[in-house]
Amino acid sequence: MKISKRRMAWLVIILIIVAGIGLNTLKARKGAGVKSSSIQKSVEILGGIDTGRRYYRQRFVAGDEGAQDKIALINIEGEITNSRSSVFYRRGMVDEWIDQLKQAERDENVKAIILNINSPGGPVIDADILYMKIRDLAKKKVVVALLDRVAASGGYYVACAANKIISHPLTLTGSIGVVMDYINLQGLLEKKLGVKMGVIKSGRYKDIGSPFRPMDTSERKMLQELVDAAHRRFVENISTSRRIPVKKLAPICDGRIYSGEQAKELGLVDELGTLDEAIEIARNLSGIKRAKVVEYYTPPLRLIDYIFGKMQENTKLTEIPRIPEPVLKYIWQPGMER
Repeated sequence: MKISKRRMAWLVIILIIVAGIGLNTLKARKGAGVKSSSIQKSVEILGGIDTGRRYYRQRFVAGDEGAQDKIALINIEGEITNSRSSVFYRRGMVDEWIDQLKQAERDENVKAIILNINSPGGPVIDADILYMKIRDLAKKKVVVALLDRVAASGGYYVACAANKIISHPLTLTGSIGVVMDYINLQGLLEKKLGVKMGVIKSGRYKDIGSPFRPMDTSERKMLQELVDAAHRRFVENISTSRRIPVKKLAPICDGRIYSGEQAKELGLVDELGTLDEAIEIARNLSGIKRAKVVEYYTPPLRLIDYIFGKMQENTKLTEIPRIPEPVLKYIWQPGMER
């Protein structure tokens, strides 16, 4: 049977792709640095089908590279959200961070974890899920939170689950509070565009927060109660983790921003410093003399990861513009969009 040049070309391309994926998978297994039976994997499930497993590789960051004991560095960067708003399927960032925490928990050589937090916060539920996982892990292994450029609202909230909090003196932190955004487009639509929106609903409050009409007093009261309840949970968890009475916390939990230095004076952080100080504190708390600091990262294992990897990392490029949803958030993000 004679094969055309076109078919032959496609066959060669397919073989190259398959060989590339196989080689990269083999490299990922070798680069993981542990036996295959103990490798911690990140699983992506789509539509009930296992779409493949990823390894979190480890790369040396600081410390004694020859040491057996390790300190895992996990970077909590950007909005704390499990949003999957991307043209291409990608796991939520909270899921990714929790998987990294699980890998650090199961690795017997990891004696401590440093959370390098550079985040303005995010949706209440997503931040709370991450907070609870860190809190549980901190009961088993030493967890140190390092506040980077911004660790505000939900960023500070998740830090409170750690055993110790370290902050740079000029870090922007605090913003202890809850926000729920909504928008009213009625004036624009009716007066400028001549468009009048209508709604058919099953109950009086079914379209609460609608951008097409103003909110009445009872609706505002209802949403305010939800915000207040989320804020109480925020303050109570800080009170428990920082051992500060709620009455003493109340005056400083009004959403204002603090520098790292101010936060230390208020008892919101333990020490001032950078990564070097965080490493030293983590090492001392875990009782080890020598340690290498490693950070986790996920190598691309599929061709689509190579092609669209950068796009997946920056979901802002692939989000579809939409009207802000009235969602409870532990977030500090002044600007046009939250």
